[in-house]
Amino acid sequence: MLLYINSSPISRSSFHLESLAFIPQLGLSAALIPLALAKKDLPRTMLAQTFAFVTFNKVCTSQYFLWYLVFLPFYLPSSSLLHQPKLGLTALGLWIFGQVFWLQQGYQLEFLGKSAFVPGLWTASITFFLVNVWILGIIINDIGESSDSALDRKKKKS
Repeated sequence: MLLYINSSPISRSSFHLESLAFIPQLGLSAALIPLALAKKDLPRTMLAQTFAFVTFNKVCTSQYFLWYLVFLPFYLPSSSLLHQPKLGLTALGLWIFGQVFWLQQGYQLEFLGKSAFVPGLWTASITFFLVNVWILGIIINDIGESSDSALDRKKKKS
């Protein structure tokens, strides 16, 4: 929203805070996640990277969600989202709710021309972001735990 508001010709801000929005995205998707997880499980790490990139992107459009769908077959079979159906259904329900809430507010703004920034779009954006961060945490935790359990199995065989 800050990027959208500051794009106005009457915006007088000399310090453009929105130009720093890439730092968490770059830090997570290009450094922290790959360095911490890539040696444990590369395809699932690529899902976490892509999910983080989309979640922390300062521009959000629905087609970005397609970017990480290609990695789901590598992740889902051993994920806690499938092994714990209550968790999986909660995550799916919250993700769908968050996206529908966000899209509805975007529709109000872009197609109907209504000023939906506050509280609608702001609340929807924060809600959807927090849901995505929570799901990203589940994905990262699953990658770490699956590699730890694989190490435990190898130790037991030795």
